[in-house]
Amino acid sequence: MVFCVMNIRKYILSMLVVVGLLMTALPLYAQVADSSAVAADGITVPMDTAVLPMAAGYDWITYRGKADITDTGGTRTCNFYMVNRTDSILYLNIHAYGVEVMRAVFTPDSIVYVNKLTQQYFRDSYAPFNRLLPFAFDFQTVQALFNGDLDKLPKGQKLSYEYRSFMPVDSASSFFTEFVFKELNRVIEVHGKIKVVRLNVPGVTSIRIPEKFERITL
Repeated sequence: MVFCVMNIRKYILSMLVVVGLLMTALPLYAQVADSSAVAADGITVPMDTAVLPMAAGYDWITYRGKADITDTGGTRTCNFYMVNRTDSILYLNIHAYGVEVMRAVFTPDSIVYVNKLTQQYFRDSYAPFNRLLPFAFDFQTVQALFNGDLDKLPKGQKLSYEYRSFMPVDSASSFFTEFVFKELNRVIEVHGKIKVVRLNVPGVTSIRIPEKFERITL
């Protein structure tokens, strides 16, 4: 395994600009992207299925997948699991080879992030990021990124959001199975592929900070 050593402040801010989360705090594992058809609730669906209206009106959404993160240092890949209780809490778990690497929990009032590799954590409001980032950053932005809600994403910024390969999640609606986020100034790109999407199925949202972990301050 090869690990990338980066400045903690730099990689947190960089990825919050792009994906609203702390993905670059991961160890870097070389993996091959899965090019097979996406399965929802055990049903394999061809990628060329006709696009239905985007799913809406759910209380919970959960999905898992794989993301390639590319910047000037190259491309690295991680596996992730996302749980969002709409307008309440968003949980992200990053793992590799079945081992959890980090997790982050976003609520309307706070961000909690725990990195098990570096034994560090971050816990604060959104205020530090809003002092440093060139646009308003809040829970709604994070939720919109992962739910594909373009109406709630920042406008007029050097940011790019793209959602692809929509698949049916029921008889009347669909959901994207690929996303591409780019922050144009830093030339950072996150390309995610989703394997499973479930609506109104609650998932884990817990997070614990071990006493010995060091706090990250911005």
